[in-house]
Amino acid sequence: MSRAERGAIDVSLTARCQMAAGCGFELGWKLYPVASVRLRDSGQLGLARAIAGQAHRSARVRMEVPVAPRDPRAADLVIEFADETLPIEIERSLVDLQAQLRAGQLKRDALAEHEPRPIRLILALPDTRATRRVLREMRDLLERTMPARSRDVWTAIRAGRPVGRDGVLLVEAGDRPRTPTA
Repeated sequence: MSRAERGAIDVSLTARCQMAAGCGFELGWKLYPVASVRLRDSGQLGLARAIAGQAHRSARVRMEVPVAPRDPRAADLVIEFADETLPIEIERSLVDLQAQLRAGQLKRDALAEHEPRPIRLILALPDTRATRRVLREMRDLLERTMPARSRDVWTAIRAGRPVGRDGVLLVEAGDRPRTPTA
């Protein structure tokens, strides 16, 4: 099952349905046009631009970074500093925090196999009342698994310093790229 989740083996539709059923789910499919930016991505792109625009000038910022050769998964946004790499998973809402966190952690672990610097997973979310409510409900779990607070992550990204641990990043709709100072 884990090899199928990582995309390491080809799995038939029947087997995928059986795996989903074994986990208490039904497999569903959606099709999206490929020719342009998909509507479902537009909110994520806005958050990615807001984060990238705040990154320290020493950072290397990349979007949709493959996590490993021959692996179809990609990190939404990666910010690389001299001492640390931040794969940032951008979620528009917290639908299933456990699954969203697991997907990000698997990507982080795959990146870590090929990256010499420490890797710190950052879960980026829109700063809304609904998001803050869910985060409050999960505070005890998040303090153990994603201990870096949003303000600490922002400070590190803006200053080009290591975050030092995994964390959550709340992105306000009004977060804009910084204008360079002379």
